[in-house]
Amino acid sequence: MNARTLLFAFLIAIALAGFGKPALAQEPASEPEPQQLPALEAETRPEIETLSSPSLPDWRKEINVLRIGVLAPSGMARELLMADPFRIHMQETLGLPVELIPARDTRALIDAIVNGRIDYARMSATAFATGWALCRCLEPLAAPRAADGTRAYHAIALAPAGSGISRLVDLEGKAVVFSEPTSLTGYLLPVATLRAQGIDTTGFFARQNHAASPKAAISAMLRGDYDVAFAWSSLAGDEAEGYSRGPLRAMVSDGELSMSDIRIVWQSHAIPHPPQVVRANLPEDLKSLLRAALFDLLAADPDAYDAAEPAFSSGFEAITRDDYAALLHAFSPN
Repeated sequence: MNARTLLFAFLIAIALAGFGKPALAQEPASEPEPQQLPALEAETRPEIETLSSPSLPDWRKEINVLRIGVLAPSGMARELLMADPFRIHMQETLGLPVELIPARDTRALIDAIVNGRIDYARMSATAFATGWALCRCLEPLAAPRAADGTRAYHAIALAPAGSGISRLVDLEGKAVVFSEPTSLTGYLLPVATLRAQGIDTTGFFARQNHAASPKAAISAMLRGDYDVAFAWSSLAGDEAEGYSRGPLRAMVSDGELSMSDIRIVWQSHAIPHPPQVVRANLPEDLKSLLRAALFDLLAADPDAYDAAEPAFSSGFEAITRDDYAALLHAFSPN
């Protein structure tokens, strides 16, 4: 295998270790996955190969029911009940039967939409990138805004002010602390970025470790245990306050950090919030109706909105695959 293929396998394996629902004011949180799951494989199916087939004159004759995948790790009945207001609203809005299909974990959700057993799902950015790498058959329709109005966040690397570190290549021979191994911003994306630059991270750092959270990683750096910490931020709003959202803001607010004490030495491209995703070969008329319903959902039916998007409270806006381009590139095997 070449280095790019090895990186792809590495990212897929870790990403599928458990990205679940994001929490308010946090990066999407990780959830444990059952062990010994079968490997994901993209089936060779006509509907996957032909992504842009024209809609039938009456697409409702082609699509008898819209199948929405729902993560249900803690018990099928509970999650399906929580998602039902969204199902009811979409069924009434579309004039089409809507069915909820439970998935026991993120891996099962990706497998179901890649192989056409569901048509629609709310997915983390990582899960969407993983699914796209497998089949090139997915399309994001909308993504939510957070309470601060932002629709994205960034992976960041932090160093003490005056450290002399100003870019990722300066980390050679340094002690670094990442967030959790399943963290997109705190581990997966920084490592992918370094490896894309031809840097083998196994021997690049003098020492590396994982912290329990982005805040814990920053705290360890501030104590002098490490030279650099990886975390995330909205990078919007007042810098002195730690920006509008993320662990920096929380630490500044709690008096644990002054922004003058640190320096952001690297930031990723913007990573949009979890997208509402469909299979790309759905009829264009149906996708247009779905987009319109999502854009109006918060005003039209707040309960249905909360069921569709439990973490971000400020409504949906349009999103395209191009908005996830940097992430898709990092997860691509080619």
